[in-house]
Amino acid sequence: MTLAQNNATRTAPVTSAGPRRPQSSRDRDRFVGFAFAAADLLVETDSMGTILFSAGARCRLTKGDVGGLVGTNLLDVVAPSDRKYVHVLFNRIKEKARIKPARVLFQGMDGQMFPALLGGCRLDSCPESLFLTVLLASSPMATPTGELLDEHEFNGILEKRILDARERGLDRGLTLLLVEGLQSMVASMPEGAAEEVKESIDAYLRGISADGDSAGHLAGDRYGIVHAADIDGREVQGHIAQIIEAAGGALPGGIRSWTMDMTDDRLDAADAARALVYTVQAFALAQGGEFTISSLEDGANRMMAEAVERIGRLRATIANKDFVVVYQPIVDLETQAVHHLEALTRVDGMKSPVEFIAFAEDVGLIYDFDLLLTQTVLETLHAHRREPKLPDVAINLSAKTLMSPIFLTQFQSVVAPYGDLRKKLLIEVTETVVVSDIARLNGVLQKLREAGYRICLDDVGAGSTSFQSLYGIQADYAKIDGQFVRGAVSSPRDMTMLRSMVDVCRQLGMKLIGEQVEEPAHAQLLASLDVPLAQGFLFSRPSRDFAYFAKDWSKVRGGGKVIWKS
Repeated sequence: MTLAQNNATRTAPVTSAGPRRPQSSRDRDRFVGFAFAAADLLVETDSMGTILFSAGARCRLTKGDVGGLVGTNLLDVVAPSDRKYVHVLFNRIKEKARIKPARVLFQGMDGQMFPALLGGCRLDSCPESLFLTVLLASSPMATPTGELLDEHEFNGILEKRILDARERGLDRGLTLLLVEGLQSMVASMPEGAAEEVKESIDAYLRGISADGDSAGHLAGDRYGIVHAADIDGREVQGHIAQIIEAAGGALPGGIRSWTMDMTDDRLDAADAARALVYTVQAFALAQGGEFTISSLEDGANRMMAEAVERIGRLRATIANKDFVVVYQPIVDLETQAVHHLEALTRVDGMKSPVEFIAFAEDVGLIYDFDLLLTQTVLETLHAHRREPKLPDVAINLSAKTLMSPIFLTQFQSVVAPYGDLRKKLLIEVTETVVVSDIARLNGVLQKLREAGYRICLDDVGAGSTSFQSLYGIQADYAKIDGQFVRGAVSSPRDMTMLRSMVDVCRQLGMKLIGEQVEEPAHAQLLASLDVPLAQGFLFSRPSRDFAYFAKDWSKVRGGGKVIWKS
């Protein structure tokens, strides 16, 4: 007997008084009661989605009572973009007997789309029916688009899902999927068949993902899925192969997957999330080599193990302050005097400071390090506060750090104990990560300027983002990337680029600093272009001797000029 055959019995309230009813009737009432306790709408459909029974609160799916949905197909009230996806959910219920609520976009009678959570189960006693629950959103929630997440969105939700899995004890897995040659195959298929493959793969991966919103298209032939622990990588490969075969496609490569238990306790929850996000980023960006059909599992395991080890070392570096700060002067070309210093970090075991910063950004630890560097430089300034020529110091802060919603509050708490010494700081913005919201970054920097800090843009001209920043960010200084300074001595092309950057920066009101000045010819070139400041080995290599640059050289040999360190 199905719900549709006995609506009256199932919707009757369960009470403790009155005639005792048959156990089967009470069990059915309990089922309805439990379903409504967690949902706004209860629906029974056949295996194809035709609604046999519906009950619950009035909703936007029908003009009158929800009973009016009986006889229609549930897919007709689902947004077109999500119909393949819901069909996948139906199949999941048939295969697994139960699915947890997943985000689905419905289409109201007024034509407007609205999100809700769709869950369901299959009962052995009613094998031809699917029992579905619909929970309407009581507060705003992300509206599904029918498309997979991109790499950036996926990495964001991956971190949240890992932390959630650890905190709530949920069984969750991460699968990386490589469908080698997918893009070239799709490009060679007729338009309709190509679209069918794309939509079907997207719908399937969303259907198996946790909450229906945890699948990402990371690159042309690469996908990532956060899912329940019962998902098997071979099962995923088989489904993708069936989709391609059904559309008449022939994959030139193969399909491989790598699955990892997200509850692995080798790291705490936050660092486990960072290691997995780092591995996913490497997987998305790899061009052959490390992640291929033959080496996906080995490559992913090796990358994950390396990330775990490096995060552990980075954590220890931060916790133990196990790094060295060195200082390099920025020099006034006219007077040869120190204008200010730049604080640079050196870490044992890292090939270069750039590698260290890039890895810290990739795994989300740059924020902690940048605040620690700020404090370390302020401690040095405090220790030398009685020096007669205490120089200003530029500290490098990652754009990723500056974009953190809690940065300004945390930064203020770090600098406040040092009083007026904080005014000796310049903030040099490094852009080793792509900044997608220049206006937001500029808003943070202007608040810092209002608080009395001077802002310098690093490596102008080194990339499209840095050059774009010239127009979107108000700053006090701009550093011209050293490759243009060195190249302009002998290359007319580089000279043209250098002149244009100098002109743009000057018109925008920024004072210019030339980097990597290693020969007298470099300094002479900058002076001829009226670039007032320079930095490089010609004047001094980075040095731990902060006191040397704070000395009053007017009282010693050198005529008031610093005797430059070799």
